[in-house]
Amino acid sequence: MGVTGLDLLFLEVESLEESLEFYSERLGFRVESHEPESEPPMATLGAGRLRLMLAQVPLAMARRGRGVHFFLTVDDVEEFYDFMRAGGLEVSPPADEGWGGRFVTVEDPNHYRLFFVAWHDERPRSKVGELGLLD
Repeated sequence: MGVTGLDLLFLEVESLEESLEFYSERLGFRVESHEPESEPPMATLGAGRLRLMLAQVPLAMARRGRGVHFFLTVDDVEEFYDFMRAGGLEVSPPADEGWGGRFVTVEDPNHYRLFFVAWHDERPRSKVGELGLLD
């Protein structure tokens, strides 16, 4: 028995509409549900097997996303980079790092940091933080 994967991310966001647009239009997630009248307003998106739930909750404390980084696997980093640029995102070119993957990174509207990675082998390496990547 043990953890078998990541299936769901639940993020509190300042603006549901802004975050929904970012994830669907800019990153290509599919919208599965959008409930702006629910309390709190919510949306569910999907990408492969991953589901992303967004809940609009007023910012109550310091900046969201601090210290939170998500690594999402993509088949082709160069292609995904081109997709993000075509969608209007300013993003640095893909980088090939010694911890086992080639990636591009972007912050969402709530400062959650997203790494889109093509791993060099079948599984993520344990060395992700060794090169100052998670500063």
